[in-house]
Amino acid sequence: MEQTTTRGPGETAAPNLLVRVGQVFAAPGRLFEALAARPVWLDVFLLLIASTVASQLVIPEETFRAIFMQQIPADTPPEQIERILSFTRTWGLVIGAVSLPLALVVVAGLLILAYNVMLGGDATFRQLFSATAHAFLILSAGGWIVLALILLGSEQVVLSPFLALEGFLDLGDGYLARIAYRINIFAVWTCAVLGIAVGKLYPKRSAGGATTYLLVLYLLLVAVSALQGG
Repeated sequence: MEQTTTRGPGETAAPNLLVRVGQVFAAPGRLFEALAARPVWLDVFLLLIASTVASQLVIPEETFRAIFMQQIPADTPPEQIERILSFTRTWGLVIGAVSLPLALVVVAGLLILAYNVMLGGDATFRQLFSATAHAFLILSAGGWIVLALILLGSEQVVLSPFLALEGFLDLGDGYLARIAYRINIFAVWTCAVLGIAVGKLYPKRSAGGATTYLLVLYLLLVAVSALQGG
């Protein structure tokens, strides 16, 4: 589904959705140059919603329970587990459909705060929302890869770069280990791609600086989530 907008003289249309999906992985700089001029977002937003809903629908009940059990503290009472599990399974689709646009708005808003309010930039919220939605395609793809691995028998629910270092590092099972193993390599990739977008929308700002800002925010989120046991 492609958005239709009236173009002025000399303006070109944004690439179609299929092209943009490929570019966010293979040529993000070119993509965000096009989106800076034509910040389309509706079609990719609907694609993300559909992907979120579909990924939950394909999870078998026993697999959903296994994933859920890895995400809660080990000392959670059994009756509470069943209650939360039932609620999550029933309302998960609604929660996913609502949390996704909220996440996009929050990330775009944090970029506006940092680069417009604090640093005096002039990118629009629509430009940043469009860039964020496209960058989140990477996170969505990572979710499908993890889901495929789980359905094939893997017990990992997050693809952390630290998994490759398990044979060389002994992180134990404390707070720092929980942080390390909750770092999602696709979330890091998303931050890097969104940093490229910021570099295109704010020519005076570097993609590296934006990536660092986003990574710090992401790691703070991971650190807070790791305060929970399990």
